[in-house]
Formats: sequence, C-alpha cells, structure tokens
Amino acid sequence: MRINGEWLVCDDGIIRPVLQGFVQLADGSWKGLVLLLDGGADRTVLSADFLNPLQPLAMEEAEITSLAGVGGIAESITVETAISFMKDDGRRVAVRGPLSVFTEMGSADLSVLGRDVTNNFSVIYDYPSRTVTLLAAPHSYEVKSS
Repeated sequence: MRINGEWLVCDDGIIRPVLQGFVQLADGSWKGLVLLLDGGADRTVLSADFLNPLQPLAMEEAEITSLAGVGGIAESITVETAISFMKDDGRRVAVRGPLSVFTEMGSADLSVLGRDVTNNFSVIYDYPSRTVTLLAAPHSYEVKSS
C-alpha cells in the first residue's frame, strides 16, 4: 500500500510534509483535512476546526487532556472516529481509533498525524526529492549507496 503526500508551503512560508486525508464526522460523513506529518508527535491531534462536528463522538471516559509540545501546552478531548487516506490505486484506507481534538482555536493551524497512526507504515519524507509517502505491504523501499 502506498499513500502519497506532498510538501506544503504554509502561511509562514515554511515548507512542511503533509498528507491529504478525511475524518469521519459524528453524522457518518467524511470531511477533508490536511495532516502535518510529525515524527515527534506521540498521537494524532485534529485541529479545533473539528471540535464541534466531532464533539458527539467524545469518549465517555474522555475528559479534557493537556498535550505538551514545542509550542507549549494545549487542551484536547479524545474522540472515537476514523481517518482515511487515498491510496495510489485510488481506493481509500481507513485507520480507526481514539484521536485527539484540540479544544482551543489557534492551538495548531494544521491537524497533526502522530505515531499512533504512522507506526503502521514506513514513513518517508524526503525533502531533496520532494517525496512524502506512507508505505505498507506489498510496497517497500530500499536504501542504496551510490
């Protein structure tokens, strides 16, 4: 399986590795989103733009949780939903599980794709070649010396 991403020029002019994806809302519909690939993020956290449509999916035992990162501390809730990605063959693949959602606007401009999801894949973000890819069987990669 191969999921292709891209390098996105963000509002601050910095180019970052992202994937286009979809999140399943409480009404069962899917809404598109951009996810920043963050190899240092322990978990996937959706931007506060998704708080209202995902609030009904908050886990019963979920309470507001503080997440810490380079930008400081931000509050989130945990929801039970799925995110999906378009594979290179045109079909979607979904990943289910608890995901976090920031509760405050401005906590992050982009949703963050963390290792709770990316640990299922070989992750390649290669700036010189402008490649962003998630791989799983039957796809693989090889690193060679030239």
